[in-house]
Order: sequence, then C-alpha cells, then structure tokens
Amino acid sequence: MSPTDSSLAYPAEAEAFWVGQAELASEKIGDEALERMTPAVAHLSDLFTTERPGKKFPDYFADPRLLAGYGVFFLPQSFTRTSIALAQTCGLRGWKPSSAVPAILDLGSGPGSCGVAAAYRLRQAGFGKLSLHGVDKSPSALASMESFAHAVLGDDVETKTRIGDASRPETWPEGPFDLIVAGFVMNEMPQLDHDALLRWFSELKAKLAPGGLILILEPALKITAERLQRLSDAVALGEMTRIAPELDALPDPQLGPSEHWSHETRAWEAPASTEFVNRHLHRDLREVRFSFAAFSDASLAPLPAGLSRLISDVQIIKGLLRFITIREGSIESVEVPTRGLSKHEVKKLAATFGRGDIVRHPHPAAAKLRLANHAELEVFWTPEASRAP
Repeated sequence: MSPTDSSLAYPAEAEAFWVGQAELASEKIGDEALERMTPAVAHLSDLFTTERPGKKFPDYFADPRLLAGYGVFFLPQSFTRTSIALAQTCGLRGWKPSSAVPAILDLGSGPGSCGVAAAYRLRQAGFGKLSLHGVDKSPSALASMESFAHAVLGDDVETKTRIGDASRPETWPEGPFDLIVAGFVMNEMPQLDHDALLRWFSELKAKLAPGGLILILEPALKITAERLQRLSDAVALGEMTRIAPELDALPDPQLGPSEHWSHETRAWEAPASTEFVNRHLHRDLREVRFSFAAFSDASLAPLPAGLSRLISDVQIIKGLLRFITIREGSIESVEVPTRGLSKHEVKKLAATFGRGDIVRHPHPAAAKLRLANHAELEVFWTPEASRAP
C-alpha cells in the first residue's frame, strides 16, 4: 500500500475521536494529553508481547488511560490491517455483500478496531446503511465502540453491542451476518486446539448469510500466523472456499521448516497523534504486519491463470530484482534482470510491489526461474489498485 493512498488512509474522524478520549482520560489538552498516553502505550506493548498471560487476558480496557492509549496507538494499526485485508478480498476477488443493508459481526471487538474499519470501507464503497454488532467481554470496550462507531460512521450505521466471548458461540447474536470479522482473537484463545478451532469456524459459518464473508486476522508472529494457516488450509479443503490471501485451495508450502511464513507487510502512514506518542517509544511505525484468511461461498469470477503471490520482500542486487512467490501450491524463487535501468529506475520498479502483492509472468511454474527482462513482469494487483466492493 502506498502511504499516500487516500482510499486506505486512516480517517481523520477516527483520530479526532481518540485524541478526545486521551484528553478526557488525562484531563489535559492536545499534545500534553498525548504525552500522558506514553506510559499507557508502553504498558500495553509489554502486555501484548513480553508479559502476555498464558491463559486469561486481563480487561485492560477497564482503565480509561489504557483504553485511550490503545485507541491512539494500536487501534489505527488494526484499522489499517482490516482495510488492507478487505482491499484484497473485495478488490482482487470482487466480493461484496448481497444485502442492501449489510450486517457486520465483530467478534472480540474491543472498542471497534476491526468492525468499525470494515463498516467504514463498506460505506466508502457505497453502502449507505449498515448494521454493526460488537461482541466483547469488556463493557468499557463496548461502550467505547458505540461512541467510536457513531463518530466515524454517523447515524446511518446502527451499532449494537453485547457482552460475550469470541470463543463461545452461545454468547453471539443470532444473525445472519454478511461479514463476520474475528480480529486478533484466535491468539487469545490458546485453549482451542486445531479440532476445536475447526468447530469454532463451523459456528462462524452457521451465522453467515448466503454469499457472506468470514475474515480472520492475526498477528504476523510465526506461531500465530502458522496456527491460522493450519486452520485456513483445513477449511479450504472442503469446509468453505478460501478467497484470500491465497489464490487457490492448495495447502501453503511454507508450513514446516521453511524460514518464510504467510503474513503481510504493508507500508502505511501513521496518524500524527500516533507518531507523537511514539516519540519516546521508538517503535517502527513504517509498516503494519499481520496475517489473515478470508472465506466465502459467494459466486465470484475466477482469477486468470498464472498468478503468483509474493511471500518475501523484493531484494535489489547487482543487475537483478529477486523475490519469492507461491504459485500453484509451490514456492518459486524469481529473478528479474534490470539491465538498461538506472539505479533510480531500479528502485522505482522495486517500490511498485512487495510482500502480499500479486504478479504474473509468461514462464511455466518452476522452483527457480529468471525472466528474460523486467518487461516480462506484470504487477497484477496491489492494495492501492483495488476496486470498491
């Protein structure tokens, strides 16, 4: 994604809402309020990584400062990850809700990081009215989700919330739903083994409207991404059609001893408030990283033959661009000659595509191949090239 691509930019209304929450929580104004968020964000960062609990996750949203810190710093990243995943699902694959008033279920919603993002992108695509349903264990998070959704989406989106557990289907609303988002909840359900996750997925499917979409997002860590990948591969064998990020139902060849694993790395432009809080934290905010899987039994147009998905960064070496793709269930190492191009032109070419993008070339599948020249490489899809759902 280009950082300047306005269609995937974090909305100004969302940033303003969470700056306002920081001001309320700190009883300060502007930059001084954001300054007070730094310790909260540092604590949350430790909680999400080094201090991560093995079983029960605490309700950090009950603390107004932690909630506001999350909204200023972490929520924009999850909002953007959801937007990028939907860009591929809708832009590349052409999925769109079949209902005139689509219903969205956000499981483990928190304050609406993923659900509000999904509703916002559908609003951008021309769906004037929507219903958004949030399920979470935290009453504080759900109250914030209602306010956040209204601030970003306005009166035409009906938002309903309920106390519930993403791992317990009996606590979910009835449905059916056109879009079910499970954003970063599987890693908070370590008690579910692979078979239990398959049963959990079947419960998601049971809540889905005909032609609906299930979107699951997880952190980009190898352990969490591979857990999602194993579920995704099993579902794709027959439970439901996988439409992203893989281009087919074949198992991911990266599982196992490979140094690579399925995840997205996308450039983005962090909002100014997030950058301000980061002045003392020094986190790398140049990219958002995540893994995801999308499933739908909607009738979608087939993809052209010969497409490959990048699973590595693009390396610039002397006279070549080199990257790794998956095509037809196998890993390919691809080299693109850059003879005749200036250094500036080589960098410009390499910047036009990256991990997760879809490319095409005229050569048959092979473990290693070198194109005849750079003109043989076609960048078929990137998030900024997406069409609306």
